[in-house]
Amino acid sequence: MAEANVGDTAPLLDGRYRLGDLVGEGGMARVYRADDVVLGRTVAIKLIRPGIDGASSERARSEMTVLASLNHPSLVTLFDARLVPSQPEYLAMEFVDGPTLAARLASGGPLPPHIVGNLGAELAEALHVVHKAGVVHRDIKPSNVLLSPPQIPGARPRAKLADFGIAYLLDTSRITTPGLVIGTMAYLAPEQLRGDTPTPAADIYSLGLVFLEALTGERVHPQGGGMAAAVARLEKQPEIPASLDQPWIDLLTRMLHPEPSQRPTAAEVAAATGNLAQRAPVPDSLVAMTGATVPFTAPTLIAPVGVVTGAGRPNAAALPPAATAAGQGARRNRRMAIIAGVLATGAVLVGAVVGIAALNQPPTPAPVVTTPAAPDPSDAPPAEVNTGTGGAGEDPGMTEQERKQADQEQKRLEQEQRKQAQEEEKGLREEQGENEDD
Repeated sequence: MAEANVGDTAPLLDGRYRLGDLVGEGGMARVYRADDVVLGRTVAIKLIRPGIDGASSERARSEMTVLASLNHPSLVTLFDARLVPSQPEYLAMEFVDGPTLAARLASGGPLPPHIVGNLGAELAEALHVVHKAGVVHRDIKPSNVLLSPPQIPGARPRAKLADFGIAYLLDTSRITTPGLVIGTMAYLAPEQLRGDTPTPAADIYSLGLVFLEALTGERVHPQGGGMAAAVARLEKQPEIPASLDQPWIDLLTRMLHPEPSQRPTAAEVAAATGNLAQRAPVPDSLVAMTGATVPFTAPTLIAPVGVVTGAGRPNAAALPPAATAAGQGARRNRRMAIIAGVLATGAVLVGAVVGIAALNQPPTPAPVVTTPAAPDPSDAPPAEVNTGTGGAGEDPGMTEQERKQADQEQKRLEQEQRKQAQEEEKGLREEQGENEDD
């Protein structure tokens, strides 16, 4: 990087900023990396070039006014400013230690569609804030998009919109002469080429060209060519490759519509690109492992909108079918466990009641049974439920008729046992009565 020009700047600007490397340069200003010795932080100093009739100062004031009135994570923050005639004029802004989108595309080629969706959603949301404040940027292009490095390893960068030097404040006087075209020729909207009054729709058109360049890696309109080439664009629409996904084609077609009234708003673009950001491809390793074919958007710690509703209860309609089935299975298992617990508790209570009743009964001698009794089922080990198909707990050698006869025989023996016990008890009571009479 080039070093700061000592002839243009003092070693300590305004007694506070120590200028370092020159990181950017344009027709209006030079941008230096600097140290704020008062607060101990790195800043970007935009040192204004002296302009003819004070045009540069006016544009700097415009940018200062815009940045000071707006606040958004995807807008460069203004920290300080000094615009005093006959003295070094500058803006002290947030320093973004990352490349521009133009540099990233030049070195690495096109970006994946879901990354463009993420960056596009951030830029469009920032433009929504700008347009809502009555400002038109007028110079949306890849070199004015800064890629802030991620704070978490492995995360993607954040897009920040910079350079409001030629921003147009709606309902105010224009800096430029009426009818004069201002902006970067390759990214101007058709109405800008005609010299019409700038509107937010012009920023949407320029943003569409930025999206198309980020997706393809190629600039839609070549650099240079002058006004003749620019005017020729009025008769030709930008070509959108058919290889792009259909949702991207639909969105870009609307954003690049020749009629400003037919283009979406910045808020609509933010919503559309946000949805496109969720269409990340499924990694091959995940497909091989799970057979997944749905869009993969992990990892994230934030639940998608609509999955959680009310007081933290999952919305089954918003969950994938596999998750819904798993939840239903878990609820079914819990219900079965509760039912089994209730039945077991009931059995214990019945057993306790029977035991207490047996203790209150007078002792009786065991009846003499001459006929062999059938085995008590309660003495057998627990068996599974008899399904009648030869499963566990069923003798596969018995026919249905034989099983019925065995049941009838067992009932007959139980009746004889009860009858015998009743007769024995009756005889004991009679003997006790005779003894009392004696």
